[in-house]
Amino acid sequence: MKTRRSFIKYLAAASLAAAVPIDVYARKRPESSILFTRNVRKQTDKLLIVPGRWKWIVGHHSAIKNGNAAIYDKEHRRRGMENGLAYHFVIGNGLDSDDGEIEIGSRWLRQIKGGHVHREEINEVGIGICLVGNFEETKPSSKQLMAFRELVSYLRSDVVGKKVRFAVHKEIDPGRTVCPGRYFPVAQMHGLYGPFTRGNIT
Repeated sequence: MKTRRSFIKYLAAASLAAAVPIDVYARKRPESSILFTRNVRKQTDKLLIVPGRWKWIVGHHSAIKNGNAAIYDKEHRRRGMENGLAYHFVIGNGLDSDDGEIEIGSRWLRQIKGGHVHREEINEVGIGICLVGNFEETKPSSKQLMAFRELVSYLRSDVVGKKVRFAVHKEIDPGRTVCPGRYFPVAQMHGLYGPFTRGNIT
């Protein structure tokens, strides 16, 4: 009987561990997690990143449910962007890339400006991260949000420094866009990475 009770307790503990630890861990210490950023860390370690080069991290949604870095790169080149993909990173939703997969754009590998906002002074110093999906209509997946937090926390902790400011697209270009959509947890991210004020844009 004692052995049976112990076995039942073991199964219950194992089920709980399998069900919840990833998101809890990503929330508490996302800068230490490598669930989603293993390749980002590997590739970033090879780069020469000039101190002070980056001053902003800007969150986006793609505003369409399909896509990945290659698809968006092709479309952005069709629109006349000579450097292709406007963002530095794209986080998949499980349709055209894996759910929570972080794809690295050539702009990050080349350490060149983005093309993801209207304000060129922010493009010059702003890292663009796009989550695939239209978050005016649906919520980002839990894996996308975990990957986003892990990526932003890693960049701020190990790469560009915690003085780098966080914003979402509609805060940088008010009146021009609703990006990243009503269902993106903007307040939660500002709780993690600091508030946004218009006076911060310099």
